[in-house]
Amino acid sequence: MKKNNRNIVRRMLAALMIMVWMVVAAVPAFAAPKIRKAEYEGKGRVEVDFNSKVRYQNVKVTVKDDKGASYSTKINEKDDDDLTFTIKNFKTGRTYTYTISGVRKSGEKSYGKVTGKVAIPAPSTTPKVKDVDYDRGDREVEFEFPAKVQWKGAKVTITDGSKNYVTRIIEKDSDSIEVKVSKLTLGKKYTYKISGVSAKGANSYKTISGTFVARDN
Repeated sequence: MKKNNRNIVRRMLAALMIMVWMVVAAVPAFAAPKIRKAEYEGKGRVEVDFNSKVRYQNVKVTVKDDKGASYSTKINEKDDDDLTFTIKNFKTGRTYTYTISGVRKSGEKSYGKVTGKVAIPAPSTTPKVKDVDYDRGDREVEFEFPAKVQWKGAKVTITDGSKNYVTRIIEKDSDSIEVKVSKLTLGKKYTYKISGVSAKGANSYKTISGTFVARDN
């Protein structure tokens, strides 16, 4: 009698394990893609880079700021490893939480959603240099800014501590300035100073400075 009871228990446990396995197998697995980074590109535009290939289906982006306000969005571009969207009527100086739905990791079957954050900084009256490019062949250096700027009596110097290598300003643009220079030594660090520049719409003009290493771009 005891042996029969043990057999019944074993059969019940085996049946229970089979049922659990069937339930687990019936639930579709979803390995959500992970966000590698999110970068604010200006004018409300945000680029989200994934750390793997992705696929989309009825993809949507919803956004809320750190004060709880919701914003409409527009998807600009979808690629197999990134997505770019614009936050409409955005406000500066706030952090935004975005949710991308209708996305899955390539190779998975189920679509889900991922969430991240991006900050839109308040505008600064002092411009910052985003990039410095040295063209060795033309002996030109271009300074690029991440946002619009304006000019008044602009002047640029590039020195190694004893000599100014700038011979003249070639062109001033709304987001860059290009100068002609004497030959720079590749791999050497130089100090630049740019005066007579301000953020677009600001009333005061600033002098900004920094360093860069001469590389032939």
